[in-house]
Amino acid sequence: MLPRYSPAVRRIVTLLCIWWLALGCARTASELLRFGMTTDEVTAIFGPSLTYVAHGRGSEIYALRGPAPIPGVYPPWVEERLYLQFRQGRLTGWKNEWDARKFWF
Repeated sequence: MLPRYSPAVRRIVTLLCIWWLALGCARTASELLRFGMTTDEVTAIFGPSLTYVAHGRGSEIYALRGPAPIPGVYPPWVEERLYLQFRQGRLTGWKNEWDARKFWF
């Protein structure tokens, strides 16, 4: 049999859940990107943190690093990397990657 909680307790739990979900709605870097952007347009959005990684025949790859938009205690330990692929000077794809730092206690 489940315990019955007072309406005040249910209201507090509901408000805490709504608050937690609202924190989770942080914008990620990939939401600002659109196919066909040039490197100058991407640099205008993200600034000088865009770094060159590699190139192939007609394509270039850039990376953007920063803290991951995770609410709570995680941001100091989780890093987000965003890899951008340009072909003939236009953005053709991107990939998000998260990395958690390892700690030894």
